[in-house]
Amino acid sequence: MGRGRIWAEGLGLAGLGGLLFAFPTESLQAAREGVSLCLELLIPSLFPFFVLSSLLISTGLAGLCARPLTRWMEPLFGVVGAGAAALVLGLVGGYPAGARAVAQLVERGECSREEAGRLSRFCNNCGPAFFLGAVGVGVFGSQQAGLLLLGANLLAALLVGFLSARGRPQGAARPAAAPSPALSSLVTEFPGCVQSAFSATLGVCAYVILFSVLTALAEASGLLPALAGAVAHLFPGERAATLCRGACIGFLEISTGTASLREAATAPAALPLAAFLLGWGGLSVHCQSLPFWRAAGVRPGPYLRAKCLQGLLAAGITALAAAVLPLPVPAMAALPAPAAPGPVPWAAVVLLALAGGCWWSLRQKRAGKAGERRV
Repeated sequence: MGRGRIWAEGLGLAGLGGLLFAFPTESLQAAREGVSLCLELLIPSLFPFFVLSSLLISTGLAGLCARPLTRWMEPLFGVVGAGAAALVLGLVGGYPAGARAVAQLVERGECSREEAGRLSRFCNNCGPAFFLGAVGVGVFGSQQAGLLLLGANLLAALLVGFLSARGRPQGAARPAAAPSPALSSLVTEFPGCVQSAFSATLGVCAYVILFSVLTALAEASGLLPALAGAVAHLFPGERAATLCRGACIGFLEISTGTASLREAATAPAALPLAAFLLGWGGLSVHCQSLPFWRAAGVRPGPYLRAKCLQGLLAAGITALAAAVLPLPVPAMAALPAPAAPGPVPWAAVVLLALAGGCWWSLRQKRAGKAGERRV
């Protein structure tokens, strides 16, 4: 099996090299767009939060919050109070600020690796600026749509964290938190925090550029249009192909995936699909977070299942909210006549998928715990 995997990886790398030689212009243009995205959006928005998270944790301020916040964080999410810093930074700073904060908490001994696994399932999320600006206004032409997507994903993330705490073994011993976190001077920690934050930001930018090139190669080679067309045959509607193409792109990279939904923004399924993609995050984001999860001892399997579950929850909440309270925005005002399928059937479909996702996630969680006990 090991030799077969090596051959498969070798063939995949050879195919990727062939695509780079076959489409050099597209690869170069995609790399330029990735660099432009990093310079104009990613570094200005992400680097300050990386510095802030490093300062909060390195100076010991996050540890000071552990004792008073544990009374809420422990019963709700099964983690110490210091995890509140990762939760806030993960919700405000955007991907992957939450992952880095969790890794730093583990490094300083302020939370255990078991708690880091639970934090990883709901503390790494898209930032509010992306919800409101890039998706709400940029895709759907309305800030209200961005607020709905932000609220749905925030609620979905908290629900995933709550469900993760319910799945832990009863009577499990709680790891002792650091009794008195070591406090450091801001002046002392500032240079090292800035350097580590800049290094982490460059690592994130590298994945953004790489996945920009991979997405462009998939588009230029015809693989992405063929996959989107095959999936579109399963769903009726004039904009099914556009939505499926956006879903395929968003599975890889979140920013270009949500931007591709602009052409089908008036479709009933566009808003729930955007909610799912924002909750899922994309493989590019998960690769950006992977070094931090590895440092924190977080297994990728439960993390990826939790992000998929968060996407399904966010899509279901968004579909139900749009059905009960239609948004007074240009995208929603242009919906077709009532004869066309509205958001209510999509809500039912998403909720059925959600129920299956919850059952599957809990089953996998129990299987993982049983495996840990055997080890």
